Formats: sequence, structure tokens, C-alpha cells
Amino acid sequence: MRIRNLLGAASAALLVTACGKDTATTQPEASVHGLRIVNAYTQPVDVLVDGTFAASAVAPGAIDSVAQAAGSHTVSLRASGTSALVTLQVTTGTGAMRTLIVVRNGPSFSASEFADTNAVVPAGATKVRVFHLAPNAGEIQVFRTQPDWGTPIEWQFPFLYDSALTDPLAHPYFQSTVGTWDVRAWRKPSEVSLGWGGTSARVAFALAGGEKRTVLVLDDPGGGIRLATVDQ
Repeated sequence: MRIRNLLGAASAALLVTACGKDTATTQPEASVHGLRIVNAYTQPVDVLVDGTFAASAVAPGAIDSVAQAAGSHTVSLRASGTSALVTLQVTTGTGAMRTLIVVRNGPSFSASEFADTNAVVPAGATKVRVFHLAPNAGEIQVFRTQPDWGTPIEWQFPFLYDSALTDPLAHPYFQSTVGTWDVRAWRKPSEVSLGWGGTSARVAFALAGGEKRTVLVLDDPGGGIRLATVDQ
């Protein structure tokens, strides 16, 4: 039975942290600036900034933050235990986080900066988008409720792992009014029968007018998938 036939009223208890299985992840960013590393690859990743180790063995499905002074930096990434580097030039700004995503690209990996597309959110509105960055998950389903619509709506179909991150049209922002978004995900076909109230890969958050959020679907170290959010 497909989820669209199982979804009932949204749960009254909305989560305010990103989660999957029994894990929870929050991303406090108000006073942080520098680099955010999202490991959407299948192995741990090392991060060097300007030739110096900044993070070691960032686990698959993990998000790590590295404080850096504002300015231009050479960021090199490699699969832990290997010597081949992927290098990017990144300019950091005061009070802002630059997000780098490491993805599976055939038998190897690649990395790119995660642009926010400069999407403008009108006054009195909110925007959200979702990226499938769980290389072990296969096809997934993602549904959401939003401030102006309380019945779960499917995000897109089909929804496959994205190793390119180059087509902004593939990851559109959806717009709603001010209030709470509730986003939930399932692996297909193994988790579809869980329905709206049964999945642990879920996140809920309230947005004020003019705010936007990106939801990341990531592999959960304990198995399955989890959701995390970044403020862009």
C-alpha cells in the first residue's frame, strides 16, 4: 500500500530537531561562521583547510562545522586513509556558513559548494527545499505538511540520490505562509507501509516571514535514513 493512501492527520507532537532512528542532530549556527561539511559519501572523509587538518574522518551521513576567519581558503577533501584530494576555493564571510557537500561519483567521490541560489523569500512567506543525499537509500518518498496546508503532500516523484547538485531546477524551493513545516521520508519500498506516523526520519520546524530552510536526507549510521536541516 502506498503512503499516499495511508497518510492521515499529522502527528500533534512536532519534532524540532533533525532525526532518524534514535539519533538527533541540531545545527546551532547563529554565532558560527566558517565551513559546514556534509558527508553524503559512503566512507569517512578528511578535511584540510589551507593545508592544515581541520576535520578528520567525518563519518558518512554526518555534518561537521569548521570555524574559519572570513576570506578566501583552499579546502581539500579526501576519503580517509587515501591520498587523492579534491580541492575547492571557498570564500567565507563573517557570521555565515559555507556548505560543502561530498557525494559519491561512480567509484570515487566529488565535492562542491552548496549554493543557496539566492532565492528571495517574500515578506510574510517561507520557503523550503529537500535534497536526497543518502547514497545507500535508493529511491525514497518525501512528504510534507506546511503552514497553509495540513494534509501531507508528496515532494517529488521519483526521488533519487543526487550526485550532481548542479541543476537548481531539480531542487526547487516550495513556498508557504509563516508557521511550521513537517517533513518526513521513507525508503522505497521497504518503509512505505510505515505511513505518516510510523517513520523516524522526520523533522519539523517553524519559520518566520522571510526565512527559508534546506532539508537534507542522509544515511543514518544506525541504518536507514535521517533528516537534518541547514539555514539556507
